[in-house]
Amino acid sequence: MAPTPLHARFVTGPLGPHVFEMILTGWASMLAVFAVEFLSLLYLGTLKDEAVLGAVGFGSMTQFTITSICIGVTVGGAALVSRALGSGDAQGARSLAGASLILMAVTALASGAIFLAVIGPFTASIGLAPDVREHLLPYVLITTPFTVLMGIGMMLSNLLRASGRGRQSMWVLLAGTATVAVLDPLVIFVFDGGMEGIAWASGAGRLATVALGTWLVFHKHRLVTWPARHTLRTELAAIGKIALPAALTTLATPAAVIFTVSTYASFGPSVMAGATVVDRVLQLAYSLFFVLPGAIGPILGQNLGAGDWQRVKQTIRLTTRWALIYGFSAAAVLALAAPWIPDLFQVTGPGRDLIIFFCRFGSFAWALNGLYFVSISVFNNLGYATYSTAIGWLRSTLGTLPFVWAGAHYGGPEGVALGQTLGFALFSLIAMVLCRHVLRAPPAIPLARARQSS
Repeated sequence: MAPTPLHARFVTGPLGPHVFEMILTGWASMLAVFAVEFLSLLYLGTLKDEAVLGAVGFGSMTQFTITSICIGVTVGGAALVSRALGSGDAQGARSLAGASLILMAVTALASGAIFLAVIGPFTASIGLAPDVREHLLPYVLITTPFTVLMGIGMMLSNLLRASGRGRQSMWVLLAGTATVAVLDPLVIFVFDGGMEGIAWASGAGRLATVALGTWLVFHKHRLVTWPARHTLRTELAAIGKIALPAALTTLATPAAVIFTVSTYASFGPSVMAGATVVDRVLQLAYSLFFVLPGAIGPILGQNLGAGDWQRVKQTIRLTTRWALIYGFSAAAVLALAAPWIPDLFQVTGPGRDLIIFFCRFGSFAWALNGLYFVSISVFNNLGYATYSTAIGWLRSTLGTLPFVWAGAHYGGPEGVALGQTLGFALFSLIAMVLCRHVLRAPPAIPLARARQSS
């Protein structure tokens, strides 16, 4: 069967519908992922064991280091595939897609192995509560091996997105979340599987994602050809030139989160349970922010490859405006719902106070984080990936460590939440200032040759 003809969808036509479609389809899949995780935690809350909630939350937040590395690979692969399509090189796009999948498999396997090697000593070194640690280690032993499948599923989904198939990319991720949504209540309420059952259900969801993604990418659309041996090293290097700084950028967030959650852990299991709920609520409420780089990246990449700088800038203006409207609307909803959210998870004491405080106050500072995600997409796709790394790590060090330390010292758990959200908001504003500077002029390299120069 001949490969499906590939063309750059986003270089013609009104930009508004393109941006809206890519954000909406990406948001739908991400919203489903976070909603299922939210429900999983809600089911675990029926066990009335705050140590279990704390263990799942700590495990998920630390495993985001693996996810971040995988995101970096998807950013590099999708950016080059979309640029190749924009410049009319369909065969080059297919070969780059194959190299991206190879790099993803190797990277996910290595990062998962390193995570399993260090998680035990790390939790011991920070003094994690023994009952939380007792539940944590079995949980990560089940879930971490599935990270290879998670990374491949992410790459398959983003290859569809890079080729302009946003809706099918959405269905790939929804296949996994639908599987988990069906299995979670069964393992908790029917089979009494507890935390381990939730972990296995998560693995089954990742299998479903890879299964549908493989069928669409390899069989339906033929988006991949395996690169020749003599070109593989060159293509891996080109992807890595974007993927490495992108991965370092995304790793900055879990580094900040790990420091913050370790600070929460020092206040006891109730606060750790409250921090876990805050993390899930934050993910669900601001799920649109997390998809912005992947959603608008293909639009930026294709128009960069085609040499249309005005369409690149217009894409950023539209996305920034919509992100701010969404962010403050979500914060208003959380503020209104604050008294009822802790009751859903049966969190009491200081953990309850933490949840209410974040929903009423911290949520409005978090609304500015949309600016950060838009800026990161610009840097990664327009040839300024090192800017992403710099601003990401400044945000996770200068924007986190002193703010969280001071918050914990003077305000307890609520001070930690306030410190982290204010630090992140400050560096989101700084990122947007730098982004506007980058957008003043096109990249120095010829736009139509962006892929070859990468």
